[in-house]
Amino acid sequence: MASVRRIWQAVPVSSSFRAPGHGFCLCGQRWRWRGLHFEVLWPPASVASAGNNDSWVLRIDDGRFRVLLTGDIEAPAERALLRLDRPALRAEVLQVPHHGSKTSSTAPFLRAARPQVALASAGRYSPWRLPAEAVVQRYRRLGIRWRDTAVSGQLSVRFYPRSFEVLAYRGQISRRWYHQWFGVAALNR
Repeated sequence: MASVRRIWQAVPVSSSFRAPGHGFCLCGQRWRWRGLHFEVLWPPASVASAGNNDSWVLRIDDGRFRVLLTGDIEAPAERALLRLDRPALRAEVLQVPHHGSKTSSTAPFLRAARPQVALASAGRYSPWRLPAEAVVQRYRRLGIRWRDTAVSGQLSVRFYPRSFEVLAYRGQISRRWYHQWFGVAALNR
């Protein structure tokens, strides 16, 4: 974090844990930026040492579409969010909690969020075998379109006045991605 702060000195840093030079990021904080409304839905308090369930949950709303960023929350935080403010969880785009781990993405949480599409950040050959197949099937049973970076590479969402689309780096942005160099080109010779 020190190197990030050195490069971007003017950018405020907030977190859910107490650390020197960090502002607090807590449930209820709101701000506007370039026509977007941001609201922190979780965590309810700062902690000395943050775990998965202390991750930020952030809703971004442009007045038409909502995106819910869930960090690494697991089932206990999902249940607490349902008790705290169920309607605030509604979003068209959901970043899959905890990379699709079997400890997250409970059916009640997904029914409350009712996303059209779920985006999972997962490594292609991850030793943790994420996302869990049971979790992927849970999303599909609820009619939620599933996209993940392990299959599609980088995912980008483009918003339009009446719709949005998810673009996959491997399939739509750079179809011949497998011909590209990985890492530093000079080292690949």
